[in-house]
Amino acid sequence: MAPLSIFLTTWNTGLQGSKAQSQDLTSWLLPVLQSTANDPEMPDGIIPDIYAIGVQELLPVHLALAGLSRPVLAALTARITSLLSAHASSLSPSKAPESYRLVSRVSHVGAALWVFARERTMEGKVGKASTSSLGLWWGGMGNKAAVGVRIPIRRGKEGGWETFTFVNTHLEAHDHNISRRNAQYQNILSSLVFTTSDPLAEPSQIFDTSHLFIMGDLNYRLSKSPPAEYLREGTPSDDILVLEKERVAMFELDTLRREQREGRVFGGLREGDLTRFAPTYKRIVGKIEGYSKKRIPGWTDRILFASHTDPPYLFSPQASLTPTVPPGPHSSTRIITFGSTPELTISDHKPVHAIVSLPEIEHSAPAAHLAPVLPPAPSPHPVRPPPTPKEVLLAWKLLGTFLDRAIGLPWCLIVLLGGGNERTGLGVGAFFAMIWGVWWSGVWSGSA
Repeated sequence: MAPLSIFLTTWNTGLQGSKAQSQDLTSWLLPVLQSTANDPEMPDGIIPDIYAIGVQELLPVHLALAGLSRPVLAALTARITSLLSAHASSLSPSKAPESYRLVSRVSHVGAALWVFARERTMEGKVGKASTSSLGLWWGGMGNKAAVGVRIPIRRGKEGGWETFTFVNTHLEAHDHNISRRNAQYQNILSSLVFTTSDPLAEPSQIFDTSHLFIMGDLNYRLSKSPPAEYLREGTPSDDILVLEKERVAMFELDTLRREQREGRVFGGLREGDLTRFAPTYKRIVGKIEGYSKKRIPGWTDRILFASHTDPPYLFSPQASLTPTVPPGPHSSTRIITFGSTPELTISDHKPVHAIVSLPEIEHSAPAAHLAPVLPPAPSPHPVRPPPTPKEVLLAWKLLGTFLDRAIGLPWCLIVLLGGGNERTGLGVGAFFAMIWGVWWSGVWSGSA
């Protein structure tokens, strides 16, 4: 089978996912495909075989906690399917109609993940998908969460099975919460597990896969604010060498790479060159340029990945010291393009996207459970934790869901009482509470 191309994208919509339905999503989901359609250096897979789309903060928190995201998810699914299919048809070399189908969708409170497959190249090659979700906040609440999709794909004519695991996550906010983010990542390693209908099969963790892609609002910021003049998208009139020098200086302040280099998080994963675009957070809503002065900026929105064919040096501590490393051999997964989409302005985050190309297979695994898997994390990263017992996971999910609804549903009622205004709703609720208290006191006094 020819090399496999995958389009990955992550976007924190800033609680404005419902507004995304009426936005022009072309710049988000098709940011480079049109401009590269006639580029001879691009692979034949310019129409991606797989799309993996991750979103965080899909809805206002009260609606998400109350479990009321289904209509928005359904509307976005239909919109994305139509957009991808129409664009693929317009670029198809044979001019024949193209289509994408939804392989799997999973959501948890405000985090959602879609995986689509191109019918023309993937028909009959995609096995049954499995999903997993995990609340990462206190008590298992889903205000911060992780969701995952695992898909077996047959890459040879008769065999060559590989497993693909996609994870979308939203980690703890605020500059000082680095250790909390690290702990949430460790929780993902142990508790975002995939199960099958086979009662004898052991639960598998995210690294028990041939290819792993982790994306999301990871919330790692710069260690301090850079000079204000460094924080710009760049224009054709900018000196490219100066712009690159400024971004490399900012990259040296990136706390995720520092934590990764020290062996505390994201062992065995790599990513593209972040200096290709400006930090994606915290942007001014409604503007292409500009940053809020209330937060330290950062490349909070990330896409990291690993493939079983990648050489170890791509994951070494030395590799994480610089934004670029030597390209891997022909047998490794290759980053075709990596960038951001500043044109989308409804959120204080900018989307990030990447296209990666997986080489032709060199194995003939006859079944998905015999597919090659990723190696252990390199030094100085510790051994990955064992899976959390099923009973503990079930209890954690039940508690988290109970807390989500216990907070989300009353919160929705408050907003409803206020006609959509939370503060007004609190006032109306307080007024009714006072009336009820006076009435109850009268009933109690009368009965006495």
